[in-house]
Amino acid sequence: MMIVTMQPIDCIVGTNRRAMSPITMPANSPETIPVISMGIANHITQPWDDDRVKRVWPGPEIELSAAEVAEAYPWPLNRGLPWVRANMVISLDGSIVGTDGVSKSISSPADRSLFGQLRRAAEVILVGASTVRAENYRPAPIPLAVVSNTLNLPAGLALFAEASEETARSMVLSSQVAIDAAPSDLAGRIDLIACGVQKFNPRNAIDALAARGLTRIHCEGGPTLLTALIEANCLDELLLTVSPVFVGSAARLLSPSQFPGLPLQPKQVLTSDGSVFLRYLVTSE
Repeated sequence: MMIVTMQPIDCIVGTNRRAMSPITMPANSPETIPVISMGIANHITQPWDDDRVKRVWPGPEIELSAAEVAEAYPWPLNRGLPWVRANMVISLDGSIVGTDGVSKSISSPADRSLFGQLRRAAEVILVGASTVRAENYRPAPIPLAVVSNTLNLPAGLALFAEASEETARSMVLSSQVAIDAAPSDLAGRIDLIACGVQKFNPRNAIDALAARGLTRIHCEGGPTLLTALIEANCLDELLLTVSPVFVGSAARLLSPSQFPGLPLQPKQVLTSDGSVFLRYLVTSE
């Protein structure tokens, strides 16, 4: 099936200059029909096979080994203090899922490889219950901290069904009110941690994880959780993969909110197989 993909042709950080570079296709690329529109090269084509990871900013442009890719995402050295890193993937039109309703279909092999590296370097995976259900999350070697206001976590979820001695025990971060009304069998399947009285409080959740020695916090969304972290000023870093496809889905990176603008400082730009990997730090300015 033919799909619409887009090849990045220029990377400009810190300016609003519009890129009008000539199209340069990889030597092994398939036949392509270029369409120049609004300064962007559109291609109706099959994706080419080039999973090499390159750093394009800051320069000079270089190809990175797997070890160098891992080193490109350091955790801060101030051990003991929590650091919240969100890792999300979006399409060019802003969707966080493909037409099948899951993020994997807009993710590339390079993105999934990086995703695995980032997980392994973290101490806890923070994720919303809706994402756990939609993406069929499985237990991991490090703990999963699942955020849920309703505790709608059926026993048949892979998160519980596939748990073993080799996987870390997961936990649920919720409100005290929800925990008091939780099904009696839920506590036997997962640790229940109150982070707020009437409703989930992101700041209380981060403090609760840090109190357990889990300070390298890798957040995987979804939109409701990411928005809540931003509203509570709990986000320290954003890793955003831009996948070169149009989807048309209504699912977006953030939920509607009234929080003020969030200043972000770009730190690096990597590319692989048409995807662009952006790294931002949250600043106070």
